[in-house]
Amino acid sequence: MNKKIILGLTTAVLLATSTFAYSGGGKSCDGYKNGCEKHKMMKKKNHKDGFKFVHMVMKLDLSDKQRDEIRSIIQNSMSSQPNPYDAFTETEFDKQKFIKLNKQKRENKIERKADMIEDIYGVLNASQKKDLKTMLDMKRIMKKSKMNKNKGAGCSSKSCNNK
Repeated sequence: MNKKIILGLTTAVLLATSTFAYSGGGKSCDGYKNGCEKHKMMKKKNHKDGFKFVHMVMKLDLSDKQRDEIRSIIQNSMSSQPNPYDAFTETEFDKQKFIKLNKQKRENKIERKADMIEDIYGVLNASQKKDLKTMLDMKRIMKKSKMNKNKGAGCSSKSCNNK
């Protein structure tokens, strides 16, 4: 009898603490808390580059030589972009140069990125290219399923059917 009571109380305590931990420890989403889903969504939204091609390539089974080549391609791509802070000197700030460099950086961004991807893609062998394509397809499928899942969230069956 005592074993059943102790076992029941232990189970109840474990369930209560796991529920508490899952809900973010009772913290609200009005601040930047780690358990806040709204903050996590906002954080994802603010990423500059959602594509993350390089991260996917680095997950492939690459040789050391390929990794070094890819790293050098990335470094060359990064160093070739204009730096708007070149408009600053020790004593002055050239506003027109700053504006010009920022515009150049923005206008050439897609072209530089495409060149970098082309160079990285050239380093890969046939099976790695196939694996990369599979990874890209899976990412697209996961993104679509996530969007479809979120589309129906917060919608009761009656209100969704009426639309």
